[in-house]
This record gives sequence, structure tokens and C-alpha cells, in this order.
Amino acid sequence: MILNHNESQIKWTEFSFILKPSILGGIGVFSTHDIPAETPLFSGKPTSRRMKIKDIPVDFIKYCIFINDDECLCPERFDRMGIGWYINHSNDPNIGKKADRFITIRAIKSGEEILLDYNELNEPENLKEAYYKILKN
Repeated sequence: MILNHNESQIKWTEFSFILKPSILGGIGVFSTHDIPAETPLFSGKPTSRRMKIKDIPVDFIKYCIFINDDECLCPERFDRMGIGWYINHSNDPNIGKKADRFITIRAIKSGEEILLDYNELNEPENLKEAYYKILKN
């Protein structure tokens, strides 16, 4: 796919990202080439579904986004999760959300992990995990 970006052409393909072990723990999403700031990422509509929290096995809940006290937004299939479900949290992210799309908020170097501030997912405050909760003074 070719995307217009500030009058230059950026080639974006299925080979732009790869899953690898993350120093943050578990698996992360890494760029395979340099990506300029303000580049839209992950083309296509993400596939997800709403599920009752009580119906999700404990080991799988970490891949879900809480909607309310009873429901989560989950991968359409846990055995076929898209790469976006592996993006890790950072208080110093390199991507953000803009109009229901992910975009780079600064230039990303080849090999760099793709990171998002999970607070942009708008989960209810009481359901956020402690490591990304915004602490109020």
C-alpha cells in the first residue's frame, strides 16, 4: 500500500512490522524499517469482538481492552490475533490514536519497538492495570 505523507511517498507493507521478544516483557511489535512521524499505521479495520469478562480465561484477559465492569473488547479469535494486539505500553510512546487510527507521533527507527500509552484506549479508570494508571495528586 502506498500512503501520501507530506508530499512524499511511503511504502507500507505487511513486512513493516515483526513480533519479537520485548525487553518490557513478553512479545512486542517492532518496525523493520524507519518510519517518519505522522505516518498512519496498520491498514484495514481491526477485527475485534465484545465479550463478557466472566467468559474470558484468565490467561487471555491481558489481551483485552476493558469497556466497562462486565465487558471487554477482544481479538476476534485468540488463536489468530492480529499484530496490533501485541503493542506494549509506554509512558513515552512512539504511536498514538488519531480518529480511530494509529499514527506515529515521532520518527521510529528500524528495529525500534512500537509503543502506545494504554491510557489512550479509554478504559474505565477502575479497570486499568496499575502499571499504566494515571496517578492523580
